[in-house]
Amino acid sequence: MSTQPERIGGSLQLGVQKYLYTGYFVAACVVAFLTSHLVEAVWPGHENIASEIGAVVGLLAMVIAWKNIRLRTLAMETIEELAAVTWPTKDETSTATVVVLATTVIASVVIFAMDRFWNWITNVIYLS
Repeated sequence: MSTQPERIGGSLQLGVQKYLYTGYFVAACVVAFLTSHLVEAVWPGHENIASEIGAVVGLLAMVIAWKNIRLRTLAMETIEELAAVTWPTKDETSTATVVVLATTVIASVVIFAMDRFWNWITNVIYLS
């Protein structure tokens, strides 16, 4: 018996591939953004042309990346591994955060005390 709800359509139909598609889309948007700004920096005053060039380069980069089987396989394997990870609960995360903050405060106090102590010792030695 499966623990996942059986649903036709929606995000469950794609499974973990939805993350792959989203990653490619976001990467294409980043490439388009950077390219348009680079073109605008090199060729000032042509925002519209720079945006169009950025969109074309972003789309082209996405197509080239999608056709690269090694890259797609690596991305899919990474996504599948991340999907299999057991993530901590909210309570575990809250507890770990409190422990880290308390440890940081205690370590800061100890280091401050040691610094003040050695400052006092060096003043006694050098000013005597």
